[in-house]
Amino acid sequence: MELIDLKINQDEEIFSSFYEINQQQVPKVGSLSLEEFINLIEISNISYGIVKKGTCLGFVICLRENTNYQSINYKFFQKRHNKFFYIDRIAIDNKFQSCGIGSTFYDKLISIKHKFNIPICAEVNIDPPNELSINFHKKHGFVEITESTIKEGYSVVYVEVT
Repeated sequence: MELIDLKINQDEEIFSSFYEINQQQVPKVGSLSLEEFINLIEISNISYGIVKKGTCLGFVICLRENTNYQSINYKFFQKRHNKFFYIDRIAIDNKFQSCGIGSTFYDKLISIKHKFNIPICAEVNIDPPNELSINFHKKHGFVEITESTIKEGYSVVYVEVT
């Protein structure tokens, strides 16, 4: 498996493959157009993908504070912290889930967190439920901050590791 930096490796075919993984994982992650997905990578501070033998397996996209990003969830952490990393989305292809790919990303992010000494923040769906993600975040030291109902049928729990 190879960890690639999507900010540097701006290959249209790779972006399309990671975009397909994003769409496969809706509603666990938000649906985007390909243009919105590419723009999200462009405004991100950290975007990694994992590729194995030319196959895209999963990705993570993170933003720092003071990014021009209109997500309600991002804005929650913007009000809460002066400095932070926000995990906007992590998505692993269905065929490769529970293979350690998510942990590879989070181990990398937590090492960056230690380097900069700032919290890593995220939200996890609780409606529709995403129990696997809640347990995954707990395993990596994230603690629940509060819950929020964004709209009917869509509620999240805000988590962070400090």
